[in-house]
Amino acid sequence: ECSHMTDWIVFHDHIHPSESHSHGLSRVLIHQQTAYQTILIGESPYFGKILVIDGDIQSSQADEYRYHEALVQPALTLHPHPKSIYLAGGGEGATLREILRHPSIESVQKCDIDGEAIALYKTWLSEWHQGSFEDPRVRLFHQDARSHLATQQDGAFDVILTDLTEPYENGPSKALFSREFFSLCHQKLNQDGILAIQASQLSTKHFIMHGAIQHTIHQIFPIVRSYAVYVESFDTMWAFVIASKGIDPKNYTKEVIDTTLQSRGLSTQLRYYDGETHRHLFTLEKDTRSLLNQAHYPVIEDQAPLTLSRKDGS
Repeated sequence: ECSHMTDWIVFHDHIHPSESHSHGLSRVLIHQQTAYQTILIGESPYFGKILVIDGDIQSSQADEYRYHEALVQPALTLHPHPKSIYLAGGGEGATLREILRHPSIESVQKCDIDGEAIALYKTWLSEWHQGSFEDPRVRLFHQDARSHLATQQDGAFDVILTDLTEPYENGPSKALFSREFFSLCHQKLNQDGILAIQASQLSTKHFIMHGAIQHTIHQIFPIVRSYAVYVESFDTMWAFVIASKGIDPKNYTKEVIDTTLQSRGLSTQLRYYDGETHRHLFTLEKDTRSLLNQAHYPVIEDQAPLTLSRKDGS
């Protein structure tokens, strides 16, 4: 929702029918409807360029590194030697950028159904992707990620990442948050494999979606951890889930993480993630732990999707 005030276009990012965060844009660079979503890229005097998809802020130039490092770096750092990566979504290319920092990477399959959106991001969001789409290790596919992943060899991947829009009931991503999809991910990961996904907000007022996602992944993977980072342009704690067949992020000390990053030449490249940040990410507050430990969250299934809409504010 946009309105005009003085010389700015004001974009209202609603978090509840009674609450919103207003962003003043100095100009709109692109506003386009693709076959799958509505994309707005604008310039904010405060955040720099921002990306808005279907009325929700997805990324800002000022703080996108916090989100993308938080999504990618724990999983790849915990894996002893990540070589083969599968990425579902991650349209802007910043998730790719973070993956490709690791020198052991040999191949990345990135599957994003919206080719029109990718073309826009390549043109308008170079600060995000920094040429990562053109890296020879990357293969880009424009089709449904779930059906594409199903065609891959079992145990083919060291890490699977999903960077998708939230699974609202009428959204394009809901089939990529179900028990059946997470079972597919488990099947396609090797024994040391790690899954990491963006998983909605992590706050006491917006918890149902994250709780359901985490509870659903717990049906498939033995080790599942929620973690979150504050993203100022989102004005909330944003959550992720990491899951594995045997690697627990809580077992890794600050020193081990820092030594791994240094050995891979990443210590000076990363702006957000290091050993101290790792400890912070996986140390949740008491009220958050209490909410996560509740047993009432539904298991998301193909035939029983999550029935939340954007207007619910949940």
